[in-house]
Amino acid sequence: MRMQRPWRNRFGRFLLILGGALLAFLAVTPGALAQVALPPAVSDQGDDIRVLFFVLLGIGVAVFVIVEAMILWVVFRYKRKSDDELPTQVAHNTTAEALWTVIPLVIVVALFIGSLVVLEDIQSAAEPGEDVVEVDVQGRQWAWAFNYAVPLGTELAEGLSEDPAETEVLLRDSSLVQPFMTLKLGVEHMRVMAREGDVVTVVRAVNGTVPIRHGRGDAVMRVFNGTDTVAEGRMQAADNTPIVTVPVGTMVRFNIASSDVLHAFYTPQFLYKLDAVPGRVQTMWVRVNETGEFKSQCAEFCGRDHARMIFSVVALSQGEYAEWFAAKTPAPAEPIEGDFGAEEEVEAEEGAVGNPVRGQELFFSLGCNVCHGDRGEGLVGPTIARTVVPLDRVIEQYRQPFEAMTAFPPEEVSDEEIADIFAWLQTVERPPDDLVIPSKLAESLEAGG
Repeated sequence: MRMQRPWRNRFGRFLLILGGALLAFLAVTPGALAQVALPPAVSDQGDDIRVLFFVLLGIGVAVFVIVEAMILWVVFRYKRKSDDELPTQVAHNTTAEALWTVIPLVIVVALFIGSLVVLEDIQSAAEPGEDVVEVDVQGRQWAWAFNYAVPLGTELAEGLSEDPAETEVLLRDSSLVQPFMTLKLGVEHMRVMAREGDVVTVVRAVNGTVPIRHGRGDAVMRVFNGTDTVAEGRMQAADNTPIVTVPVGTMVRFNIASSDVLHAFYTPQFLYKLDAVPGRVQTMWVRVNETGEFKSQCAEFCGRDHARMIFSVVALSQGEYAEWFAAKTPAPAEPIEGDFGAEEEVEAEEGAVGNPVRGQELFFSLGCNVCHGDRGEGLVGPTIARTVVPLDRVIEQYRQPFEAMTAFPPEEVSDEEIADIFAWLQTVERPPDDLVIPSKLAESLEAGG
């Protein structure tokens, strides 16, 4: 019995027409083309990846075309003319078997070597003596913070182990160290809590970093938050999208860390991403070769508001970046005399509710500074220094956030601890009005909503 060809019935023809229309639609759809073609590369490393991609794509297309052509040739050349005709049986062909073994082997080995060369190139550090810009990336549900550092002007007088319990740091000169300043040694961040002589007590491995070993004579850096924002509401995100600023033509080292779960630092025009892994600091080397703004996002599902975890990379010319960096860099720390401890640095105003000392510690440990800045001045989130929102509404905001903010259940932070944070925020100097980032909640309260 001869099998009926599927296109000879009405349903078969309908499927063929539908399939052809679908292919034609996809061929003219920009979204489909975007999934097939790579975006233009804006970095040296991206150029290497792009070349490797098209080499792989070209070889894959060539193999596909050759195999499909051979299949079609065999189907039509050797198709049976009648039921009585039997095809010739061939046991084996040594030449053909050698070719289809050796050729794929050569292709795979060549691609393996080429991939290793590209991988080595994109993971290579800067050349000795080459200028490098370091950006410390902190991912947290669901925001990004971008920290930079400048020399503090001192170094370690004694080494420090990777044990996080070792919190006393001996400096050659501690006069420039101030309470709650964030120090940087290598890729580790440390928050200053107290000072007694040249011994500084710190909290190790803050901002998602990890404790590592440091040797005597290692330079101490001072960290500052260089996160800019743009009010655009992209992808239903928070009103203010964080921006990381880098120079063109200079090697940039991104030190990528996570404060909670797995995230991924991804800029499509870099053509590769790197995960932010809790308990590790990952390094991404990039040399951007074009100015512009490149929209980016977290590329690893990290929870409820993963889609809101977006950011932008802004690449400036060397001169523009130098001006931006100078404007962002905080003024040199003024030397302060005598010892200090956290208890002496914050005093509650009369009538304040809660413990501001404890509130300051909680503000950092809960990661509030990632969105609102180290002094509540506002970054991705609104300005909350000396907030006008009453305490009961602040507690409600922690429990059921009005905007894109992480919800904090009572077992994670109690009402009393929120009151402590609220008390500390009332002691912090509010930035000038032209620098205040508004909150929809605060706006609604001020309008009587």
